[in-house]
Amino acid sequence: MSKGKPQGVNEFPLTEVTARKIVNDLAENHTGRIIWSRHVKERMIERGVTAGQILTLLKSKRSVFREGPYEEPNGNWKFNLKGMAAGKVIELTVALKNHHDDPKSILVTVWID
Repeated sequence: MSKGKPQGVNEFPLTEVTARKIVNDLAENHTGRIIWSRHVKERMIERGVTAGQILTLLKSKRSVFREGPYEEPNGNWKFNLKGMAAGKVIELTVALKNHHDDPKSILVTVWID
């Protein structure tokens, strides 16, 4: 993927491989397209998870899909990623918007396993 505008992928249904490529690119090159929900910010404080840990998880090629990706009625694709970051096993719920032409991700919630 590129450093300019993130590239969309015209795929249905969205696969784990493609979802990982998109979130890896967003975390590496387009962090402004990652939307941090109020809920995820509250859970980060409550559970002692840092933004750096979440970005590490999003960048990782070793994180595991625990659920999804599955399409929601609003057209977003939701999935859970689980992996290790700074010594903690964390799981993150992500909603991917407009994966086909203008990808953005919304971080929904996070917890420690």
